[in-house]
Amino acid sequence: MYDEDLQCPTCGAAVNAVDSHCPGCGCDLAIAAATPARTPATKRVLALLPRLVIYGALIALPILGFMRLRVTGPGPDLETTVRWMILGDGGRAATLVTLHREYEIATAAARYTVKNLEPPAFSDDWVKELQPYSTIAVRGWLPLLFSGADATLAPPSVRVFYEIRPSDAWGLSYRVETRTLERGKAWADDPEVKADLEAGLKQSFFSAGHPDFKSADWFRLHLVSDGPDGVPDSGDEISFTSYFPSGHTFRVGTDQRLVLREMEREIVRGRQLFRYTGSRWDLIDARMLAEYRLDSLVGG
Repeated sequence: MYDEDLQCPTCGAAVNAVDSHCPGCGCDLAIAAATPARTPATKRVLALLPRLVIYGALIALPILGFMRLRVTGPGPDLETTVRWMILGDGGRAATLVTLHREYEIATAAARYTVKNLEPPAFSDDWVKELQPYSTIAVRGWLPLLFSGADATLAPPSVRVFYEIRPSDAWGLSYRVETRTLERGKAWADDPEVKADLEAGLKQSFFSAGHPDFKSADWFRLHLVSDGPDGVPDSGDEISFTSYFPSGHTFRVGTDQRLVLREMEREIVRGRQLFRYTGSRWDLIDARMLAEYRLDSLVGG
């Protein structure tokens, strides 16, 4: 009888202690016993699997976190940054893209008005009309806070801030309202205008301004995004209100070359007075996110 406690190291058959060869496969038991048994490939892979998972996570997590931050940008502190890396930014990036795109639409409308001596009609083809007056088209570069890049080299994640589009970052069309404010009238007493003036208008990211209704006709542009839920008047709307002169003021006796130079300067600047509501973030945050995307994708 064979001893069930003894097995052939090659085939696993039961052998007798006095056998010199395996009755099952015929191998030399002395040589087989002296040769270390080979572990099956399946067992080796299963043994390595926990290490592969751990090492893979250590490599993948920073990469996935960086890819997430390319979209959201860093937070104001480490805790917020880590939370955004794991959970996302709760729509912050989409809000900033929407807000900045509203600003760019109004800037292009102000440039159009200087060039054509009248404001755009904002009819069905208003996007096509304003595209030649976008920041990218006029300046040919992206004026971020601390750096710039050729527009043709800018990644799509940066271009979305500066392109003229009819929709917000959630893919929903803006609601557009326009008014022409004729010079000399007491527009400061108009309820809509009065509310804007009381809330305060900015003429740049850092300074305030006030329209002089006595010096020129003014154009009021009001853009509204219905927000992430896409439902009007649900409380998450992001609105942008802009004021700019409705044309260009010509002064008698002014050198024509100076007039053209001033118009060119105004077209490049795209000056406007503006305010926004519905976001605790502002245009500086939007520019910082655009800069972060630019540095991380192109310069970083």
